[in-house]
Amino acid sequence: MFRFVSRLFQKLFAKNWGKIISSWIWIYSYVKRYWLQIAVYTVLGLFGTVFGLAGSVVSKNLIDAVTGFNSDSIGWAFGLYVGLGVSRVFINIVTGKISLLISTKVAHEIQADVFDQVMCTDWEAMSDYSTGDLLVRTSGDSAVISNSVLSFIPSAVTAIANFIGAFAIVCWHDPLMAVIALAGAPVTVITSRYRLEKMQQFQRENQDLYSKKMSFDQETFQNTQSIKAFGLISQFSKKMRELQQESLALSLRQYRYQSVTSILVSLTGLAVSYSCYGFAVWRLWRGDISYGTMTLFVSMASSLTGSFSSVVSLIPTAIRSATSAERIMDIITLPRESYEDQERAEQIRDIGRKKGAYVHMENAGFAYKDGRDVYRHADMEANPGEIVALIGPSGQGKTTTLRLFLGLLQLKEGRIRVGNPGGDELFVSPSTRCLFSYVPQGNTMFSGTVADNLRMVKPEATDQELKEALEAAHAWEFVGRLEKGMDTRVGERGLGFSEGQNQRLSIARALLADAPLLLLDEATSALDVATERKVLRSIMKKDPYRTIVVTAHRPSVFSMCSRVYKIQDGGIEEVDEQGIRQFLEAF
Repeated sequence: MFRFVSRLFQKLFAKNWGKIISSWIWIYSYVKRYWLQIAVYTVLGLFGTVFGLAGSVVSKNLIDAVTGFNSDSIGWAFGLYVGLGVSRVFINIVTGKISLLISTKVAHEIQADVFDQVMCTDWEAMSDYSTGDLLVRTSGDSAVISNSVLSFIPSAVTAIANFIGAFAIVCWHDPLMAVIALAGAPVTVITSRYRLEKMQQFQRENQDLYSKKMSFDQETFQNTQSIKAFGLISQFSKKMRELQQESLALSLRQYRYQSVTSILVSLTGLAVSYSCYGFAVWRLWRGDISYGTMTLFVSMASSLTGSFSSVVSLIPTAIRSATSAERIMDIITLPRESYEDQERAEQIRDIGRKKGAYVHMENAGFAYKDGRDVYRHADMEANPGEIVALIGPSGQGKTTTLRLFLGLLQLKEGRIRVGNPGGDELFVSPSTRCLFSYVPQGNTMFSGTVADNLRMVKPEATDQELKEALEAAHAWEFVGRLEKGMDTRVGERGLGFSEGQNQRLSIARALLADAPLLLLDEATSALDVATERKVLRSIMKKDPYRTIVVTAHRPSVFSMCSRVYKIQDGGIEEVDEQGIRQFLEAF
């Protein structure tokens, strides 16, 4: 028997055995955390199975007693039948509560683990996945796995126990009936073998399509303003319907495939059921069994075929879970960021708050994934008390340079050093991010209050500290006039505030982080020239040792800079006033 099952599984999983095993090894890491709860849940499930089988036997005795076959036992049979039914009610209630607790805890833990691992994944590697896809993997796929952690082992144990119990009961009364009841087993096994690979394919296609739809919905709602402004509603509406048609086509294709096999399985099941029923009626007609025994045969035959099908159906469940686990493992096995120098970086940051910090790029080279060089053998530096500007045509590498400073991207050659003048220094890495405050392009405000947004970088900040940061960014001049001040609600993506106001709020948040290096990526582009100059002067006045690197296009910024670097045609070069003028004339 063991050899038969082993060969069966090997044939079923011949093409994907390694992936499924590795996926379930990963799932097992969560199973073992909740082994006690799962064991209790399994035991309760076994009690339910035993009570169900016992209920069938008692029902047989009760029917025999009522029909006069054994009238003396009617009292205890009825009492036992009612007792078993009431017991199953309470067991189901307890089992339901345990199921809720375990499934919720496991789902939350898996989602939290996956979220943490995604956030610590190398940014460049993770950028290959859309936001919608990541959401589906961390929520939908995690839910599939959490349900498997709870249900797979208990379901397997109870299904096997139910099968063994029903088989034993039927064999005790009539071995031939047991053989008839299992006549459809070969059909179930054979059809399952050919369904598994297709089911795995459909599972992955469904999840991929769900990810595509999630990404579309998210991007659409985030860019509703632009869609309306350009009159693109009909185009996006058409795209949504195309995705719906694609989903419908996949569902129909899956349904057609399942229908073919389900017809064969269903007809086989009906044939087995009718055979069992006919055999039981024939035995009853001959007087070999009582009416109660006949109902027991029919009930146990149904239980036999049902439990066998349940055991076989665990294989598709295992495949679905393995597919979801594989999708999550695609993410969490990406290169991870290293924070091994975190303690040294924090020491440099603390000293830098008083004496400043520098960032030096030396002989640096970086290329995009498609092989296009951003620059080679590039050198630049920014020191305490300086404002350094990066200029150049769009797409030439200004934002990329800031991402290299933040350790989000990695140089192909050369190095970037950060440190205190005359003190310790480190090569740029995820650990050194604490040395930087960053205001990226676009709106980076979150839903919540103004105070909530600012306290993201410093949860313990007092109201006075928030006000000082807002004043330094020249944001207090409009926040202070609001009815609720810093408790004013900020809509999603800064809704309720102008672009210029959102930029100043973002700068205030960056200043509150109190990092010695400040990166401003077109962070003052929505401000008028006078306000822009006031903001930059105020930042330097608040902390004269702060190092600022800005990407900009306006001459109002350049006149305040210690140095200006131009990024263009695969290189970085420092330019003087004439070079700046030529750049402005050209672009």
